[in-house]
Amino acid sequence: MARRWKRAAALLCTLAVPSSGCSWAFMTKGPVVVAVPNYPVDCTTSRAAPVLDTICSAYFVANGILVAAFPNCENVRGGEPCAASGVKAGGIILSGGLAVLCGFSAGSGFERASRCQEVKDLNAGCMSGDLRACQHLRPGWVPASVSAPATVPNVIAPVPPAVVPSQVPSTAPAQTGCTKDTDCKGVRICVSGACLDPSR
Repeated sequence: MARRWKRAAALLCTLAVPSSGCSWAFMTKGPVVVAVPNYPVDCTTSRAAPVLDTICSAYFVANGILVAAFPNCENVRGGEPCAASGVKAGGIILSGGLAVLCGFSAGSGFERASRCQEVKDLNAGCMSGDLRACQHLRPGWVPASVSAPATVPNVIAPVPPAVVPSQVPSTAPAQTGCTKDTDCKGVRICVSGACLDPSR
């Protein structure tokens, strides 16, 4: 009978330890300081894991009470079911330890879910433009400018055309008389602007 209880206790420990601490294993905690508060934060708000841990803790508390209530083999006569005092003490300690482990995991899970919900609420406010929410997630954070103003290229003004001096009509009197021999009639030749006979 004692061997049977030892095997049962070992099996209970093997099956229970992986199932305890669901919150620690499957929940992502919200960061204390968010590096980029205006970007979506990834953490777990679901309370399913801590609820399972609470059920786990309650189960092992009930299991410990049941083991404690089991009669000792030293006090039982005949073929009644019983447990040796050492096995019984081991079962109580094991159940109590697992109940405490699941309880701590449940408390941690509820705290993580609450913290994550708070962070996500602030994160949503930050993404909608609430600077206080952003700075609550990361103290002193200032958003970078959305876009730098476009630089206007230097526009070179067209070079005005060179000013050409206006053509001033010559005021000099028009030259009269001849300029060459052919301007004169007959055999006359041009001398100092006058047509003269070559005999002169």
